[in-house]
Amino acid sequence: MSELPLKLTQISPRVWILPRHPDKNRVQATVGMVIAAEQTILIDAGNSLHLARQIQATLAAIAAPPISHVVYTHHHWDHTFGACVYGVPAIAHRLSRELLTQMRQENIGETFLRTKVERNPRLILNWTAEDWAKFEIVLPTITYEGRDRLQFGDVSLELVHVGGVHAADSTVIRVVDDGVMFLGDCYYPAPGYENPTDQMLDMAMLASLLDKKYDTYIDGHNAPMETSFVERILRSRAVLARLNKARQT
Repeated sequence: MSELPLKLTQISPRVWILPRHPDKNRVQATVGMVIAAEQTILIDAGNSLHLARQIQATLAAIAAPPISHVVYTHHHWDHTFGACVYGVPAIAHRLSRELLTQMRQENIGETFLRTKVERNPRLILNWTAEDWAKFEIVLPTITYEGRDRLQFGDVSLELVHVGGVHAADSTVIRVVDDGVMFLGDCYYPAPGYENPTDQMLDMAMLASLLDKKYDTYIDGHNAPMETSFVERILRSRAVLARLNKARQT
């Protein structure tokens, strides 16, 4: 049975995304597609084999070049568990490889996700017995340390390790010539909050990532943000912080 194409959003001349799922009960993070002249580079892999097959079908439907690499923003399952479908090398920070190796050794998979559903019965996951039989955690074969710049034909990607409380291995991926920055979940709180409120977000981290060379910021579980929107959020939080401090004095 063939997979139905998904609805993608074009962000810039060479960047498309599959937006995070609008249903908050589906932990389906944003997946980026950087379409170069002769290859497509995925930013994160999707949360399941089912979604990865749909991504393949969608890229084929728009005649995109073949997928050559997957770049992980961090190791969490909703960003990496679809990778085994693509059959291409994964790229990530060195810590991502260590953490995914640990997950593989601990056989984190079906039981892990079933436990999440038991804790939140509303959680919706697309996994079948056949998917679990084929599932494998894909370790990055290309790793980097603090910062790296990779060239894929006519596309340059800059990878920057930023860490944070959400995941120690969090990487920001900059599509240099398109002015697009993939944030993953780097400024989110520690895992456990599938839909964090503004008060839980690390605004200092977000502020540190603002760069005049970039127009669009894409995180894992929200709509893409223009620079002006991010600046407005930061100003609002700064005003609230000053008001709260004034009340306490």
